[in-house]
Amino acid sequence: MSTSEDHKRLQLAIEAAGLDLWENDLVAGKVTHPAKQTFRELGYEAQEVGDSLAFWMEILHPDDLPSVGAALESYRNGRADNYRAEFRLRSKDGRWIWYANYGKVMSGAADVGMHRFIGVTFNINDRKQREEELARINQLLSVQNQQLDQLNVHLEKLSTTDPLTQLCNRRAINERLHRLVSVDRHPSALLFIDLDNFKKINDLYGHDVGDILLCQVAQRLQSCVDASDLIARFGGDEFVLLIRDPANDPAAFRTHVESICTRILSILGQPYVIGDLTLHSYGSIGVACFPDDGWTVDELTKRADIALYRAKHKGRNRLCFFLPNMETELQYQDNIETELRAALKTRQLELLYQIQVDGQLRPVGAEALLRWHHPARGLLSPIEFLPDAVASGLIHDIEELVLDTACATLGKWQQDPVLRDLTLAVNITAKSFEHPAFVQLVTRMLDKYRLQPGRLCLELTEHIRAQSFPDAARIIDQLRARGVRFALDDFGTGYSSLESLKHLKFDQIKIDSAFVADITDNPISQAILAGVIAIAGAMQIEILAECVERHDQLEHLARRGIGHYQGHLFGAALPRSVIEAALHSALGTQA
Repeated sequence: MSTSEDHKRLQLAIEAAGLDLWENDLVAGKVTHPAKQTFRELGYEAQEVGDSLAFWMEILHPDDLPSVGAALESYRNGRADNYRAEFRLRSKDGRWIWYANYGKVMSGAADVGMHRFIGVTFNINDRKQREEELARINQLLSVQNQQLDQLNVHLEKLSTTDPLTQLCNRRAINERLHRLVSVDRHPSALLFIDLDNFKKINDLYGHDVGDILLCQVAQRLQSCVDASDLIARFGGDEFVLLIRDPANDPAAFRTHVESICTRILSILGQPYVIGDLTLHSYGSIGVACFPDDGWTVDELTKRADIALYRAKHKGRNRLCFFLPNMETELQYQDNIETELRAALKTRQLELLYQIQVDGQLRPVGAEALLRWHHPARGLLSPIEFLPDAVASGLIHDIEELVLDTACATLGKWQQDPVLRDLTLAVNITAKSFEHPAFVQLVTRMLDKYRLQPGRLCLELTEHIRAQSFPDAARIIDQLRARGVRFALDDFGTGYSSLESLKHLKFDQIKIDSAFVADITDNPISQAILAGVIAIAGAMQIEILAECVERHDQLEHLARRGIGHYQGHLFGAALPRSVIEAALHSALGTQA
């Protein structure tokens, strides 16, 4: 390959790294290759720059001249391995912009005259002004400095290294996998690691904080594996580990991999301190083993990804090894997702409404209950398809449809003299509640239908994670300020009942059907109910008993002071037109 081709190849590689190549003849005082990108950024045309170093000296900040001269002299006298300087240049519009230079004499040690002085320039203006960014930039500058010591090695490394974390990249891990399946054929485990909660951190705090967190994750992962194991960033918040079986013992190796994964999950779950922030993220891990789970790169990566999907679907922050039945289940999940998308477009999803009554059995509102009119499986309740909606990411579209439909119903009721005082409860999954745009979604619905305060009640289950309480409390406070009421649904069956009440503000507690069903003859249920009543009374929170189906249940609950009820004793879940007719009849009779 010719010298010009080498130079062009080098130029392309350095530009790909975000650097601006220059070459000067310091003996002649000439610019043999100008930093074109830098001068364009400063607003100068090529004819203004010329081929003399004098122009560069004219736009250099006078205060930076001594440090640049000292850096150059230090390198010239051999006290520094390379030339490195930071300085300000005056743009054409008069602004001073910070840049950094790295350089070396590329013609050999004997060339003390510095005829071929070559290096790179890059803009550090924005980063110079942010202390947090400086640490990251200094790290990158250090890596770039080391790469300049062996330029050919650097060019190769650019193609196999993730620029943010300095781990191997997707290309490097793929090359290693191809070598594993075609040459080495040594028993190994492929680990796919995905960060839980990372997108939320990026959305809330910005990509700069997200980048720092990814670098900390990379450092933590490196502390969990041996030097012989390969760790790579696949992209985004996905990391990959390739671990060799050290003893060629399948049973012992699985135990070894499980031990590494347990250590990884533990260390990823520890808090991340970034400036004044203390953040929490977790990891999910999917594992596929060579050769048991596949003989090709495509098979291994696909099955590790399937195992990761299963880990996240089962609750995140956990490990899953690939099993053959996972592919069948994933195909089912794909089918369900396709059917749900069709259901959203063809209005197969419908809200039914179940009456809620007060202590005088007078209707005071209703709960909106989602149903799916599946073309083949009939009428489905949420428990039969919402987990799949959450896993597929369609839950946000579905709950936006539910909120819009429910709020439209409330808006209609407000115009009806008989129904205008009724409330409407809507179930919200923890997944949607934790979405960054949830407050904006609810606020948009309130404004769209001009809903009066106190008419919309959002029901949350107890499955809000304890680490999410601060964010949940902020969301609840914002929406309560707009007049939205909140109910804690299924109270008593989750692990965080009292924790939820301690940290979050609720207007209503809904006693779960598990306690209502045997409330007349089970002392334990009766004792739990007494405790709930005492807690709710002390906190001035309304109680509603759901799934009331018999008169003896109602009588027992009424004696205990429960003031609101819901269940088949008062009416089944019905379409809107039917429930409105029933409400008109009941409220008209009682008027």
